[in-house]
Amino acid sequence: MPSQSQDRKFILWISITIVCLYLVILAGSVVRATGSGMGCPDWPKCFGYYIPPTDPSQLDFHPNHEYKKGMMIIVNDTLWRAPEKFTSSEAFSRSNWEKYPAHNYAKFFVAHTWTEYINRLLGAISGFASLVLLYFAVRRFRRDKLSLLIVLAHLFVIGFVAWLGKVVVDSNLKPVTITLHMLCAIIMVFLMVFLQSRVRRSLNADSIRGAVNMNVPKSLITFVGALLAISLMQIILGTQVRQEVDTLYKLYEGAGRDSWISQLSSRYVTHFSVAIAILLTNLTVWFLLRKYITVPRVKRLLNAQILVLLIAYGAGVFMHNFSIPAFAQPVHLLTAMILAGTQFALLLNLRKQ
Repeated sequence: MPSQSQDRKFILWISITIVCLYLVILAGSVVRATGSGMGCPDWPKCFGYYIPPTDPSQLDFHPNHEYKKGMMIIVNDTLWRAPEKFTSSEAFSRSNWEKYPAHNYAKFFVAHTWTEYINRLLGAISGFASLVLLYFAVRRFRRDKLSLLIVLAHLFVIGFVAWLGKVVVDSNLKPVTITLHMLCAIIMVFLMVFLQSRVRRSLNADSIRGAVNMNVPKSLITFVGALLAISLMQIILGTQVRQEVDTLYKLYEGAGRDSWISQLSSRYVTHFSVAIAILLTNLTVWFLLRKYITVPRVKRLLNAQILVLLIAYGAGVFMHNFSIPAFAQPVHLLTAMILAGTQFALLLNLRKQ
């Protein structure tokens, strides 16, 4: 049937969008772990280019060179921007340039620049996938108005995050704005998980009836919701700990990692302790839910949740014991975000009763 075919394509694109969101989260975490947040000092371009420089010489002053509006150079440790299109003379003249007004960061590292650029590129791909969702949501508007509202809300958050990305760069990575970035990522993931559950429910009534017949106690469903809330608070707390780690990274320029944990505040102790409680309670709930869940897809979701939890906890323990290595930080954050998404999806399936 045409409507079922459209719904299957809709679900496929929702899944693609969710994967894109997680890739953006992973890329953003890599940006922070490597200190690449200012790899592109402007937004949405990078040093005034759509495709960023690959060599420091590209940001040197070149005589008799045609510069387009917005292109940047670094002269005397200062970032200069071309206010208009012009051709340079034999010598650098300040009359042809303006100091970049947003901040005074004027460094170029190829790895940092391209790490940040890939992060932005993935964000753009995620935005394109969301526009495809809008197309499908509009086509099924007559029989499902709420799905269109969800997609519009998702696009609004994407627009806000895009604006916030500029604020983050212009503020030279102000910590509060970075935390707000993470909260927006959580909202977008939850919107897509909810939309996917809604469309799948309308497509496959048999799975719904199977879910209804699971007879999971309401108290256990409530407990799953409480665990989700705790996981979200843990992610926010972890983001604050991450801000402290970022401060130490800047202070020591990435060196002396073996002393960083001892310099963290009590937030870190709380974060680590709560992680142990989350692990034990989720394992308990997993054990209790196994005998009630009869739908294969929901059972796979339950098992996936525990697997992701174990990876996230393992990455956290690894960072604690091995001086917070940079490569483990993105793994820890990504799995924590996937855990929240799977917990939310599991809660939606259980609440169908």
